[in-house]
Amino acid sequence: MSRVRTAAKAVIVSEGRILLTHCRDQTGDWYALPGGGQEEGEPLDRTVVRECREEIDADVEVLGLRWVRDYIVANHDFSYLDEDTHQVEHLFECRVPDDYQPRCGAGADRTQIGVVWLDAAALARVRVYPAGIRDLLDPVRRAALPVYWGDVE
Repeated sequence: MSRVRTAAKAVIVSEGRILLTHCRDQTGDWYALPGGGQEEGEPLDRTVVRECREEIDADVEVLGLRWVRDYIVANHDFSYLDEDTHQVEHLFECRVPDDYQPRCGAGADRTQIGVVWLDAAALARVRVYPAGIRDLLDPVRRAALPVYWGDVE
């Protein structure tokens, strides 16, 4: 296994919807939280700000670190990372400006084709990673989430 990679992801929820990157691969469309790998010497809260500029073309306000997830690629059927990667993802609650319109940033990932707001009904019908993102739109399930998610799908 390669070294552990550290990443920061943005959880942006507004008016019962969550903001996600829309991606496409050989098996179809999928959705994920905006964010990505931390650079050496970069604080995690700055990582999520930089990654959101790159992927969703937004200057986000970081409200705080809420959850942590291990992502050990070898344990999952799907991955957008190399097969021997272990990534520790830090999920930060963030806010976009009130006038934000979803759009890709100049540094969007190669599989990214868009940015979308999805409500719970739409989220239930799509391939989303990790699946636990669906719990973020339900206040009861969200409140019950542990800080550490482990290596969940």
